Amino acid sequence: MPNTIWNESLEIGIPTIDLQHKQLIEQMSLLVDAMRENRANSEISKIINFLEKYIDLHFGFEEQCMESYRCPVACQNKEAHKKFVKNFREIKAQFDREGSSLSLVLKVNQSLLDWFLNHIRKIDTQLARSLVCDIHEKPS
Repeated sequence: MPNTIWNESLEIGIPTIDLQHKQLIEQMSLLVDAMRENRANSEISKIINFLEKYIDLHFGFEEQCMESYRCPVACQNKEAHKKFVKNFREIKAQFDREGSSLSLVLKVNQSLLDWFLNHIRKIDTQLARSLVCDIHEKPS
């Protein structure tokens, strides 16, 4: 079972996005644990396939929200997402070629999980601020 990483400091204040973030973090933690414990490749593949689909869903939704609410970091967010997806695909390809390894566990931890936590704190939190500003700027 993965360590509980999710906590209130990661909440951006938009329930749908917070839930998506929580699910992504839980799945990435499961992936790290599954690889570290050398579980069956089929189990690891299921987690990777889930993440692949859910990352696309989440990033698309979040990017749409940032554009809708004129978030000042929308372009930066989109570029960051592209880099994350590239790293994810490289990790997936390495797993498909070589299976689990300590170096791959470290890559998942650093390039995906740690990156995602920092991204939430630095970029995604700005969406909530843009949402609040947009609500206050609209005429009654």
